[in-house]
Amino acid sequence: MSAIARQLEAEHPDNNTKLGAVVVPMREEAVGNTRIELLVLMGAAGCVLLIACANLAGLLLARGLGRRREMAVRSALGASRARLVTQMIAEGALIALAGGLLGVLLAPVGIKVLAALVPTALPATAVPAIDARVLGFALLLSVLTGVGFSIVPAWQASRVSMNDALKQGGRGGIGGAAAGTRDALVVLEVAAALVLMVGAGLMLQTVARLHAIDIGFRPGNLLTLRTTLPRTKYQDPEKRIAFYHRVVQAVRALPGVENAGYGSVLPFRSQGNTQSYRVEGRETVPRATFATDALLRVCSGDYLQTLGVRLLEGRLLQASDTDLTTPVVVINETLARVYFPKESPLGHRLAMSARQPVWRTIVGVVHDVHERGYELAMKPGVYIPFEQFKDTWALPESLAVRTTSDAASLTSAVRRVIAEADAEQPVAAVATMDEIVALDVADRRQQMTLLTAFAALALLLASLGLYGLLAYTVTQRSREIGLRMALGASAGRVVAMVVLRGVLLSTAGLVLGLSAAWLLAGAMSKILYGVAATDPGTYAAVALLLCAIAGAASWIPARRAVRIDPIVVLREE
Repeated sequence: MSAIARQLEAEHPDNNTKLGAVVVPMREEAVGNTRIELLVLMGAAGCVLLIACANLAGLLLARGLGRRREMAVRSALGASRARLVTQMIAEGALIALAGGLLGVLLAPVGIKVLAALVPTALPATAVPAIDARVLGFALLLSVLTGVGFSIVPAWQASRVSMNDALKQGGRGGIGGAAAGTRDALVVLEVAAALVLMVGAGLMLQTVARLHAIDIGFRPGNLLTLRTTLPRTKYQDPEKRIAFYHRVVQAVRALPGVENAGYGSVLPFRSQGNTQSYRVEGRETVPRATFATDALLRVCSGDYLQTLGVRLLEGRLLQASDTDLTTPVVVINETLARVYFPKESPLGHRLAMSARQPVWRTIVGVVHDVHERGYELAMKPGVYIPFEQFKDTWALPESLAVRTTSDAASLTSAVRRVIAEADAEQPVAAVATMDEIVALDVADRRQQMTLLTAFAALALLLASLGLYGLLAYTVTQRSREIGLRMALGASAGRVVAMVVLRGVLLSTAGLVLGLSAAWLLAGAMSKILYGVAATDPGTYAAVALLLCAIAGAASWIPARRAVRIDPIVVLREE
């Protein structure tokens, strides 16, 4: 395609200079470039699974250490360490499998959410469904996670001193390798939660920035549809013009209709439909890459008024712009800025590329309309009356109807008007402009929703896991805390000691999570808009939130610890 583009540029320098070629795979054309989005969402699901597994490992660790006396008795009766580890791994796998079965029962709810995310252009068979492969994957994942995250707790619990366990009856702190495992779980949970929350925060900002863009027209209360006229039936230009006029006049007469107009391409419906152009007397002006061709929109007199496009200078197109001897054109702000940076473009002329160019007088300048969607850069654009444009490749087949209330409610009435104008004329692509605009950011909104849901779930799981692990730690250190208080330590000092340990562990998790999020920024940057993947404000806000949650999760068990009666502890010792 690049070779063909270069050949066309050499053969037709006036029409094909710097146009080039772009090749888009059919899959991407149908459903968009979903690879990055799916990888990000799979990573988010993986983080949630990781946090859940860390919670499972923490519970199994606490459970195993609470069974040290039992393990010691089993060992004294001849059970090998491998036998003890195998038993605990089997128990962990059963717990994980039970959770997996419960998840499968809840999966139909998730399937309904996923089905809503499948692009409407795809067949019904593309909707995800629970089948043997999904069930097998869920079963395998449940068993593997249960076994994988049971190994370390089982190994730690089986390392029991028979003498100590039998003499102390299970009393004592959780120290050594077990304490290190517990601390590692806290760090892991905080890190995974931070990565997810950073991703959700960046997507929230992306959607907010997109919605803050001034698209150049008013999409509210705007009904749109397409009537593609058959070439054989409407080969005569006068017949086409008569059809457009008849439909527009009849639609305007409907109750609840404010205005109506025809255009060749509606905003947000196409990234192309351009043509090279020339501005009279401006051939020496250096042309930027984006200025070699202009968006060409052929429309009726009231089309721009119907869309609600803002006029900056001159006038808009009018129904009286039908005289072929005085062709006119309205240009957008970008074209005016490129060629007339310090003067008014009104009265100057431009011609769209053709063997016999028609020089059109510029009669107005309008605010830039994001014809190609939210994200693509602005291009020069021109609006030409369809009565003065004879090329059949840019027919005004898209009807826009401005209503005073709900636009969709007038669909039947507009269909009847078109049927009265031509009973055989089909109507296609019926949609409100709000729906069309929303579709342009639908993928981002879906990603934002899913990432936010994952992040909220991760935050909840991490908070519960952090609280549970710290509460268990305080329980294991109850005698130590009682002795400290008996020896004169104040309640505030004990609380500060416990909270400080929780905050230090959380800080280590934040450092790990920030590093991981920074490394993954490259993948996230491809689905962001208006915000950097390494935005320091987002990272700082998420870190502060997690610090506050970690402090709260540490403070609650710390307050419970200071209620320990030192007398009871001393009597036990």
